Amino acid sequence: MNSLKILHLSNVIGDKKGGGIHEVVSNFYKYQKQLEHQPSIWYPGDAADADSIRLDSNIKDLATFGIGQFGILKGLVEPIPKEVNNFDIIHQHGIWTPLSLYAQKLKRKTGLKLVIQPHGFLEPYRLNISKYKKKLAYQLFEKSNLSNAAALIACSEDEAVKLKRMFPNTNVAIVFNGIAPDFFAEESTRNLAIKDKKRMLFLSQIIPLKGLDRLFQVISDIGVELFSEWEFLIAGYGDDAYIESLKALVAQLNLTSLISFVGTKIGPEKLYIYDNSDAFILPTFSENYGIVVAEALARGVPVLTTKGTPWVELNELQCGLWVDNSNEGLKHGMLNILEHSSSALREMGQNGRTLVENKYLWDKTTGRTIELYRWILHGGCKPDFIL
Repeated sequence: MNSLKILHLSNVIGDKKGGGIHEVVSNFYKYQKQLEHQPSIWYPGDAADADSIRLDSNIKDLATFGIGQFGILKGLVEPIPKEVNNFDIIHQHGIWTPLSLYAQKLKRKTGLKLVIQPHGFLEPYRLNISKYKKKLAYQLFEKSNLSNAAALIACSEDEAVKLKRMFPNTNVAIVFNGIAPDFFAEESTRNLAIKDKKRMLFLSQIIPLKGLDRLFQVISDIGVELFSEWEFLIAGYGDDAYIESLKALVAQLNLTSLISFVGTKIGPEKLYIYDNSDAFILPTFSENYGIVVAEALARGVPVLTTKGTPWVELNELQCGLWVDNSNEGLKHGMLNILEHSSSALREMGQNGRTLVENKYLWDKTTGRTIELYRWILHGGCKPDFIL
């Protein structure tokens, strides 16, 4: 089959801290190239902060008026670049930014089909952030853009059902976020000699959405004495003032001997901290996917998370615990984890590795995007992952 030329529009690329949209866009780019297609990424201003990204001729900086991604895209008022006509399809990542208007303009001027991947920004919790601005943007342009897309991409069955309910006349494709095969296959760096306690790890962006404050309250309610064989590591990045407020809460609850903040972990440091943890916890209020859950499972670490995520497989395949999205649910899950021996936790972790290997590797999930694009462009039998 002919190679496809794919234009990815993203507000985030080259983020040295990793995670989120950056991980998805970067891996689509990498694995679509491996499948001998021709992806490009266009991003606004300072959305890329890595020199290696800037030097790639297929990754283009969309000039802005103002400061980086917070400026106004010049492309909204200038003629569209001629090279746009060389692409077969446009894949927009994220919403609520000027890129939505730019994607709409490219679609209108060229007739190219547009695929939109909201990346969880239509989840109720996120809609309540700056909700009046979003309501205005929705009426002005996002509703039309989403309703008239050739397809929306959801990264879980749960998100797909929600999107289909919102946009019943729009195709919704389920394309799982993946784990890079080398991340999965990298040799374990587990070193039992470095620790004398079991370790429970949180690794994600440190923002109120992730629920760390309620996690600390639950630990306090259970009682420090029940965690005598455990320690908690909090890894990730976020607003300095918010992190300091969490540290103050830990001190107020007398948990400083139990909980440590260890900063951002990427690359080999991320692998090392996963490999040397006995359980992973994500007490989030809402996630459309939760890439860190898949990462932890890929490294053989069982996961405790809430029903604010779509990870029902944790219970079904015995690779973790998927608990009610409440303090009581987290308390139940924590007490359950405490009852497991080290060998039982490792067995759960191995179940998780099997799940990731069978379903969530990037080279497999990327194939779905290509199948989706081809169906949009050429028709034929509708793939079974499209609602």
